[in-house]
Amino acid sequence: MVVYLDVLFGTNALMDYITLLAAAHLGGVRVKRLRLLLAAGLGGCYAAAAAVQPWLAVLPVRLLAGLGVCAAAFWRQNAFARVCALYLIVAAAFAGLAAVLGRAAERQLLYGAGYYFAVPMRVLLLAAAAGYAVSGVLLRGDAQHGPLRREVEQLTVRFGSAERTVRVLHDTGNDLAEPVSGRTVVVLERAAAQALLAGRGIVLDAAQDPAAQLAAWQPEAARRCGLLPYRAVGTETGLLLYFRPDSVRRADGSVLDCVCAVGPEKLGQGAYEGLIGV
Repeated sequence: MVVYLDVLFGTNALMDYITLLAAAHLGGVRVKRLRLLLAAGLGGCYAAAAAVQPWLAVLPVRLLAGLGVCAAAFWRQNAFARVCALYLIVAAAFAGLAAVLGRAAERQLLYGAGYYFAVPMRVLLLAAAAGYAVSGVLLRGDAQHGPLRREVEQLTVRFGSAERTVRVLHDTGNDLAEPVSGRTVVVLERAAAQALLAGRGIVLDAAQDPAAQLAAWQPEAARRCGLLPYRAVGTETGLLLYFRPDSVRRADGSVLDCVCAVGPEKLGQGAYEGLIGV
């Protein structure tokens, strides 16, 4: 069998891009396409190298290479470990489908540590579409954070000298707005809010009433903060401390005009750190 390295590189770069994109969608992670293209290119280079050096195709090296591709695409994402696991699962699903389709077509679709499609493009597209659909049906729901599929996005919040990237859930029940400006309110877990407020020397006290805390702060710090009335199940009325951040940016670089409120100790059991209305 004659194998062309340029075809091997292109095929595996394409399949890695599709696999990374599927893992990102299933994990509720937004990532720049340029990073996905770079990571897919690294995957294509690895597949070509494994064809020249067969020892690179052994299972431990393949797993390390897969983690390297994930790191190139998703490093510094809060859900890095989960998205890596999803990538490996989707990649295994694609490889299994390629093996089945190869037997059906009596063609070799797998070579070394990657794919080699010496078949019409429609077979390649069928394998990719089927693998994406199967992984979506099997993993959609639990892959993000719970039994219901809900959108999660990343926000980078800066306040004073502190900056933090948080995952927030779009919650249809959150209709909070700042009383004066009408800005959207992002409710943050207490630990995430404290990490940001520390940039201006503000320390939260969970045992103290929000109004009393605000009154005790220095005027320079307090003028960037306020109290937000709210209602919740089991609570007739209440007040939330909130602050006006210096900037809030989405994963695509766009600016979100909002304020941030200090919420409870835990919100999403590690799946997200904040809530925002839809």
